[in-house]
Amino acid sequence: MQNSILYTVIADDGLSARGSRKVVMPRVKAAASGSSTKATPYMVPAVDRSVRILRLLQRRQQATVTEVAQALTIGSSACYAILKTLQHHNIVAFDERAKTYRLGLSLLELGGAVSRDFAFVEKARTHLVEFARKTRLTTFVVARVSHEHLMVVDKEEPGGDVRISIAVGTRFRITEGMSGRCFMAFLSAEESESLLKSVGVSPVPGLPPPTQKAYREQLNTARAVGHATITDSPVSAANGVAAPIFDSEGRILFVITAMGLSSALTAKAIEDTGASLRAAADAITKVLRSQRG
Repeated sequence: MQNSILYTVIADDGLSARGSRKVVMPRVKAAASGSSTKATPYMVPAVDRSVRILRLLQRRQQATVTEVAQALTIGSSACYAILKTLQHHNIVAFDERAKTYRLGLSLLELGGAVSRDFAFVEKARTHLVEFARKTRLTTFVVARVSHEHLMVVDKEEPGGDVRISIAVGTRFRITEGMSGRCFMAFLSAEESESLLKSVGVSPVPGLPPPTQKAYREQLNTARAVGHATITDSPVSAANGVAAPIFDSEGRILFVITAMGLSSALTAKAIEDTGASLRAAADAITKVLRSQRG
């Protein structure tokens, strides 16, 4: 099963009908050096099952009680009780004819509240667009969507025949990739260390499995220079930089990441591009703080 960071190298070269080559960074079991034991976050079983049910209905659009119970390995009685509770709150809807459940309209109300909360991001988008226009690099914003996961929430891609592309909604573990490394670097030392121990470090295909010591050194470097970098990715042959965006309390809120093929972003230009991206990230931080204030 692949649950990965997916970058697509778009090549409008007439070689295929779609003109694209997909480069996938597969999910590999994290290698946690020094200890094989990982802390399990505290969860309420009924709430965890409810969320898993909603995610299943998001993927399948509709399903019967039996289908949900079998897919998630939940007892039929417990599954039925959760679905009926969610139906009571209009979080799911029940089709009497088909005997299936689907996502309910109350989710629109909840989603609207999230949209309003993120509306301020539009105020900062001009900096994202301007950076992408000037550098002609694929530039995207990553936010934390759970304790251990990040997700791409916005992006701006340049025109041109060949470019890196990543889908909004792409979800990955907080320790994965350059964006994850940047996010980890600017968390508190205590939280970063806790996540490193519980989530572990994901090996990059084509490279030796990293040690936690080496990963910590990468985090220290990112903190020192104000951004994270990657050069000559063995998977996508891409270079990239990532910089943090903070809230009014100085806590990391987003990561803005810029990536390009080595022909568009050379290794020599990495540091200058990193400094420019950090300036854009600081400008966005300033906008967000004024909006939140």
